[in-house]
Amino acid sequence: AAEHGGHQLRVRDLVLVHQGQVGLRIKVLHDDGGAAVADGERHRRLRRDAFTRNLVRENTLTPHDLIYPVFVVDGKQHREAISSMPGVERLSLDRLLPVAEDCVKLGIPVMALFPVIDLALKTPDGREALNPDGLVPRVVRALKKEFPDLGVMTDVALDPFTTHGQDGLPDTRPEENGYILNEATVAQLVKQALTQADAGVDIVAPSDMMDGRIGAIRTALEAHGHLHTRIMAY
Repeated sequence: AAEHGGHQLRVRDLVLVHQGQVGLRIKVLHDDGGAAVADGERHRRLRRDAFTRNLVRENTLTPHDLIYPVFVVDGKQHREAISSMPGVERLSLDRLLPVAEDCVKLGIPVMALFPVIDLALKTPDGREALNPDGLVPRVVRALKKEFPDLGVMTDVALDPFTTHGQDGLPDTRPEENGYILNEATVAQLVKQALTQADAGVDIVAPSDMMDGRIGAIRTALEAHGHLHTRIMAY
């Protein structure tokens, strides 16, 4: 607060970014409820009515901005609650199809698949990720057959398929203490992405954090004719 012309004033500072520079705009509020805008800007007029807000707002969130993640398991009529995520379930393909139908009805454009495979199929190198008849490729083919306009995204990572639970292939030398091998892992991830693309997936989504894997996957996809397969790393 400050004295100005016999009035008590309250000063509120707002930091603005204008043309790459940080500036300071000061609004001076009088004790009688009036307001003086020091820099002559009145941004509230752009929020006055719905058509103006719709015209100038920077972000609008709609169902088209959403990706629906699902956990899929093998078998039939299978529904398994995930205790660490209340309300979330692992579903077999037959249970998953109605969920995909709901996505289409609601205008959600993409479903993301996260597999949970049988422990007996897990290996140190995660080779089940490369199986063209594995869980993920079968679910992709079924979803694209039933709902061709629904986008399908698959996780590119080895952790659901490895016995050790790592996203990559560990160095087996004792002195390296299980450090993840970058190039060997990238080579395996490329094969995994190609397996998913061959099944008809729309988006492959690497989540492994290996150096250089995006370029390697893109090059392999192009070389195998998957020109329209998108990549969304996360």
